Amino acid sequence: MKRAVFGIVGAGWRAEFFLRAAKELPEFFHVSIVVERNPEKAKRLERQWGVKVLPDLDALAKCREEVEFVVMCLSPDVMPAMLNKASDLGFYVLSETFALNCADAIEEYYHGIKDPSRVQFAEQYWLRPAHMARMAVIESGRIGRVTQAQISVGHGYHGVSLLRKYLDVGFENCVIRAWEFTNPIVEGPGRAGYPEKEQIIQDRQQFAVLDFGSKWGVFDFTEEQYFSKIRGSRVLIRGDRGEIENNTVRCLKDYKTPVEYNMTRSGSGIDEGLGAPVIEGIQAAGEWLYLNPFGRPRLSDEEIAIADTVWKMHQYVCGGESFYSLEEACQDQYLDCMIKSAVKSGESVKTRSHSWTK
Repeated sequence: MKRAVFGIVGAGWRAEFFLRAAKELPEFFHVSIVVERNPEKAKRLERQWGVKVLPDLDALAKCREEVEFVVMCLSPDVMPAMLNKASDLGFYVLSETFALNCADAIEEYYHGIKDPSRVQFAEQYWLRPAHMARMAVIESGRIGRVTQAQISVGHGYHGVSLLRKYLDVGFENCVIRAWEFTNPIVEGPGRAGYPEKEQIIQDRQQFAVLDFGSKWGVFDFTEEQYFSKIRGSRVLIRGDRGEIENNTVRCLKDYKTPVEYNMTRSGSGIDEGLGAPVIEGIQAAGEWLYLNPFGRPRLSDEEIAIADTVWKMHQYVCGGESFYSLEEACQDQYLDCMIKSAVKSGESVKTRSHSWTK
């Protein structure tokens, strides 16, 4: 298949993930145009990345033949309007996930998209290598029917999307109980690095239980978790024949023969290895659970997952399958909103079906 040629709308921190992936994988991707209205940022983009920069979507529309689709990397407050405009102009759109605060706003947003079939979302968490390897274990049937998932990996809709993936629930309704509290912690690094001095801050933590009837999930996340060196991520998936605890698999060969094995990353650039720091894949018990779809790029797990969303969008535009639709994005946003509602009310809340689920 030919490489993906796409444009990016936005030039912030998130847009650079897509630019780095394209730079590292020129045989797969080419960023032909970036839309950025700030003249200083535009000049910096041209110098740093060697891309053509246009001031707005109207200018991009005049160069439509130069892009297969556009990637929207904008702040949540402007994303809905810009996505609507790109849709009105007839572009295929791969959008960063939006953030809305109630079901009515999500309904309005959903109905405002001119052609939902042209929109997919760059929800990348499930495409990270470790999550793909865990899902391969689940799909193999080793741990049986999954009925429980406990996720402490990503905030809000990111964590919810992983819960739905691991539990294999679509648009089913559920009952939610949720709590929010704060804990003291030494402030850790952020996007710009470590703070100038040591200080104790109050770290906000959100905890929710989603009961889908025969399946249930636990969502748990703290604000410091993304960059903190003293707050790790956790994943626990349980089925009737075993479980996955982070990178350890426990299951049964038969009812009286339990086995346990670890998932291990294969690559180079670790310890005495002189190769580039890359991940080739993840294996366990003599079997490959995940293979890097791009070979051996010098990219982080997050960048590999983002590149995978772009490649899946390319395949989608070329007639492939939907991979994370507007409807799925609306559902994960809705469940996130309902978790916040349960926190605020202090009571159980029950979800209901909306137009995007039909």
